[in-house]
Amino acid sequence: METRVAIVGGGYAGIAAAFSLSESGIPVTLFESSKTLGGRARGLDCNGARIDNGQHILLGCYRETLALIEKTCQTPEPFFRMPLELVVDSFRLASFPLPPPFDLLFGLLFSKGISLSEKLRAIGFVAKARSLELQADISVEKLLEYHKQGSNITNFLWKPLCIAALNTPIETASARVFLAVLQDGLSGRGSDILIPRVDLSSLFPVGAAEIIRKNGGEILISSPVRSIKKSSDGFNISTDSASRHFSHVILAVAPRHLSRLVKDLPEIELPDFSYQPICTIYSQYPETTTLPRKMTGFSQGLAQWLIDRGEGIIATVISAEGKHLSLPQSELTSKVHEEIEKIVPGLPPPLWQKVITEKHATFSCTVDVERPEQKTALPGLYLAGDYTAGRYPATLEGAVLSGLKCANQIRLRI
Repeated sequence: METRVAIVGGGYAGIAAAFSLSESGIPVTLFESSKTLGGRARGLDCNGARIDNGQHILLGCYRETLALIEKTCQTPEPFFRMPLELVVDSFRLASFPLPPPFDLLFGLLFSKGISLSEKLRAIGFVAKARSLELQADISVEKLLEYHKQGSNITNFLWKPLCIAALNTPIETASARVFLAVLQDGLSGRGSDILIPRVDLSSLFPVGAAEIIRKNGGEILISSPVRSIKKSSDGFNISTDSASRHFSHVILAVAPRHLSRLVKDLPEIELPDFSYQPICTIYSQYPETTTLPRKMTGFSQGLAQWLIDRGEGIIATVISAEGKHLSLPQSELTSKVHEEIEKIVPGLPPPLWQKVITEKHATFSCTVDVERPEQKTALPGLYLAGDYTAGRYPATLEGAVLSGLKCANQIRLRI
């Protein structure tokens, strides 16, 4: 039987799988229900500007994602890239131009806003964290308590990092996953912060889709899959317009959408997750408006991070659950403007503001959370997405890695 792979879902996981298979000469057909590629990391138009359905940053340790972007992105220099610099309230940490781990250790030693004793305890923790392996998972809060991290360094550094990376409060977040992020992301160029200059669809999915088509693959947008049924030698996939046969299927959709797709496949066990939201508020000011730094954090108030996207657009990111979800939108946008104004004195009222709230943005990355493998109990059917088993939490790199794993497993079995 001819190998032909169906990929359901055009987010970063699905596109990564499709691109990898197409590079190997394996025919692929990707089905995307919306008209825009990117999934939960896609671009959209708003008041004449191009923004995203949620603000993302990347880290230098996102090696697979960055490699794919380098191959596919049609925009030269698509990132604003800077060495690690974290500013939260009065705390400031900047890495030194030294080999790891001295870049971060010296950065902590000369950081501002915390006492010398807290600096030394943080340095000790980072030195141990580089090779620390937990026999049993615990919460990030307990991990920090065990390593005697004080309240200031926790509020200014570890808590913001945990929320940004795992989108889960430190009281319940997985220390094992948090350590993986620290080990890969806080040393050398892996700690570099990359802020996209282009929207997230243009960053990878659009260029990748063009290459996939050139390699003979199909990218079908606005084509929701209605059913997937097992046949004697593969799978039959039905859309509104046709039913087609494939040898393999990769389901690259959000986990909460799986039940509808696998209702005729009883062999598939569905993951049971709780979820965390992410709220992004875009504020358009005059084009000359800039923040003192590209990225600024806060330990108090509504805003957790402010990110300067250029051309007067400032993105305010509020991750995980909180009181902001119950505020009327007009009150939320007003408070966000007030908090931006504190670091940009004399800021005029915004020309427009756009609130984008994804209530199921990520799975809750809690202690010992069970994540399904990419290979399922049904031969020929795979799961791709940042929620599947892997080293990273729900990040773009986690999504891309899952898609590449699915592609590699299919190659090994044909």
